[in-house]
Amino acid sequence: MKEDLFKDYQERLNVLDENIRAVALKYARDFYLNKNCSKEEAIERGIVKAEMEKRNLDRNG
Repeated sequence: MKEDLFKDYQERLNVLDENIRAVALKYARDFYLNKNCSKEEAIERGIVKAEMEKRNLDRNG
């Protein structure tokens, strides 16, 4: 379901690390369904949130 919802953005997602992509899709789906974001805004916000989370984990972990 998550993959199908954002299939138009597959090129954008393909450049991401596999772990980031999975988390970004989860966040993007939540943003799209719960925050009244466009798909484009939801995918970008999801990517940013996932990347920031990873940086914080790398720095603190």
